[in-house]
Amino acid sequence: MTKKEILNKFTCLLMKSGKKSTASKLLHSSLREAAAKLSISESTLIRGVLKNVKPSIDARRKKVGRFSYIIPYAITEIQSINLGIKLIVRSARERRERDFSSRLRHEFIDSYQNKGISIKKKNEIYRLAEANKSLAFYR
Repeated sequence: MTKKEILNKFTCLLMKSGKKSTASKLLHSSLREAAAKLSISESTLIRGVLKNVKPSIDARRKKVGRFSYIIPYAITEIQSINLGIKLIVRSARERRERDFSSRLRHEFIDSYQNKGISIKKKNEIYRLAEANKSLAFYR
């Protein structure tokens, strides 16, 4: 995916009530401030954050008979990037800073430094997949 497609996906996931221009301004200001704080370019920041956050596998729920199992699936690069973006946005929404711009900025910084809520969520996906890898034949 190109940088433009990634930013568009971020904007669409950040958007609430159809306010795309507001979401876009929020995203760009957060990226600019996070990149300035880390002394790197915005594109390097996005690449680094996605490299750290995007999972290569996903653990999905599948119903077999009466029982529901969590089954690990291998996912494509695009699915991986999309899941990573969703993890970052959800993690930013859960943070406790005052305004959303600072939440998103701190989530970018933490993800770039390989810590934070989104990294914990990625590790949780890996843990679930590892614990249930014996159920992979249900795929």
